[in-house]
Amino acid sequence: METWQTGNSGFEVRVAAYSEKHAVVAGGYYVFSSKPSGVESWQEFATFRHDDPIPIRREQVRLLNDRTGFVFMGWMYAVTTDGGRTWSVWNAQHDLANWQCCNYELIKHIQLQLDGIGEMTMDPIIGRKGEVPRLCTQDYGRHWTEESCKMIRD
Repeated sequence: METWQTGNSGFEVRVAAYSEKHAVVAGGYYVFSSKPSGVESWQEFATFRHDDPIPIRREQVRLLNDRTGFVFMGWMYAVTTDGGRTWSVWNAQHDLANWQCCNYELIKHIQLQLDGIGEMTMDPIIGRKGEVPRLCTQDYGRHWTEESCKMIRD
């Protein structure tokens, strides 16, 4: 389907989109990889399957500086704070209490500051179990909670 990459002086991020084969309704697989500066090989850190083969959403890949960056798609979010060497992946399937799959537009927007404080704006489906309009973080998005939103505002 499509491949796209972006980078800065610290690391690069690549998104490769593949069409699903041999399915009644073909979707797409989106493989996220990174490569720190000076390293030859790409390292996969997340894969997301979408029911529809959509174009790569470039605005959902953000490099904040040469060490910190994040990506999000559907109900998954990943962040690095060491120039793409390691990634922490947040997945609503495991990390959002009582979440009921599958809202492919769950994560609408991420705002993350260089000090690790951030907000995840969601687009919940009305009546869907476990979906909330907003989560917050104080550790770059390794953990997201409604409680940390209250702490940030106080």
